[in-house]
Amino acid sequence: MKKLRFFGVLLLSSLGGHAQDSLEIFLKNQPVIDMHFHITKGFEDNEKYNDRKADIDSAKLDWVVENFDQNNIVLVVGGGNLKYSQMYAQADTRIWAGLIFPCRDAVEQDAPCEKEFLTENELREVYRAGKLKSMGESFYNYYGIPPTDERLAPYWKIANEFNLPVGIHSDSGPPMERAQKENPNYNPAYANPELLKPILEQYPELRIYLMHFGNEYSNEAIELMKAYPQIYCEISAVSMFLPKRVWEVNLKKLYEAGLGDRLMFASDYFGTIEKNLNTINNIDWLTEEQKKDILYHNAARFLGLSQEKVAADYERVKER
Repeated sequence: MKKLRFFGVLLLSSLGGHAQDSLEIFLKNQPVIDMHFHITKGFEDNEKYNDRKADIDSAKLDWVVENFDQNNIVLVVGGGNLKYSQMYAQADTRIWAGLIFPCRDAVEQDAPCEKEFLTENELREVYRAGKLKSMGESFYNYYGIPPTDERLAPYWKIANEFNLPVGIHSDSGPPMERAQKENPNYNPAYANPELLKPILEQYPELRIYLMHFGNEYSNEAIELMKAYPQIYCEISAVSMFLPKRVWEVNLKKLYEAGLGDRLMFASDYFGTIEKNLNTINNIDWLTEEQKKDILYHNAARFLGLSQEKVAADYERVKER
């Protein structure tokens, strides 16, 4: 059994040869879009990459790009602070990087945070530079404020102005005692997607994808998606940390509501792409076509990819 550690969370992976063979068959000639990737600094204690290069940030980036190649990842939507989101966006055109909001100064994985909240003019200047193509993950519930807090207004305005896909943390998150270690004002209730209604009334075409669908607030997420056809979702973290009997029930509700074509693939935690791919592959009541739509086509539609881009993505992974 293989042990993996991500941001202090210990996971156990029991993927054997059979699962790996199945995954390779599943991915044959299949491009993948990962809609949730944390862009952070490198960590000296991470054995996956800490011996690759002297500069730990470059070492991590090197491993990440290699891992994308190994898993047919043709596009990644990821968020980080200004320093690292710009670094990753410049390093690989596959990475649609954006800013987390707010940037939490007391949280190690968010460092360095020059400012927790950027102004409208500061955000506009950053996004006009042309390298950043997304926004999120949102961390306002961890910070202890609702999405309607006035300090977040510039983010909604700029996301709408630049037609950015916005990733919203829409599950209550980890246990209170763990979350509050770095986030003393953490309020899981603020992750309820229902609270986005005033934002969407102001910006009805805002492109939002709800992260961590499948646990608490699943019913609210479905209702919001029914009202706004441009809102999509993904099941990362929830499908990794919770029993299948919890999240699969809510996933079936999504398909019963006719919204299965808005479910997208996402990995969230560093180094878990394979584990999350196997999760999708092992949902036995989905058809092969539906699974492949989750891996690529639903996200391609959400992101507005051209037919030429889609063709190029398939060519990229052909007979890898």
